[in-house]
Amino acid sequence: MAAPGNFDVATDRRAGTLIVSPRGEIDLATVDLVRGAVEAQCQQGDDVQLDLRGVEFMDTSGLRYVLELVERAERDGFAVRIVRGPAAVQRVFEVAGLEPRLPFVDQPGDE
Repeated sequence: MAAPGNFDVATDRRAGTLIVSPRGEIDLATVDLVRGAVEAQCQQGDDVQLDLRGVEFMDTSGLRYVLELVERAERDGFAVRIVRGPAAVQRVFEVAGLEPRLPFVDQPGDE
């Protein structure tokens, strides 16, 4: 899914996992593109991997969406893994006190 400017959301599917890879800045203007990619591509029974390695900046709207996705996974019975982003992105989770409570992995495919 392409967006105006320098933001893009790529999706892929591997072994029952939807991989969502945003590139650029996740903020109020782009978070719905990430949400839309998950909603449009996620099939019943899919796990979701949100790969933040290509994200340069994320504000609280992105943080809120990650929390919504994790809550939805717990409610609907699928797994979510979040591939850690660059230091500036991880800092948002750390400042909010959420880094240890979310299902982060270091590399795609890690459990």
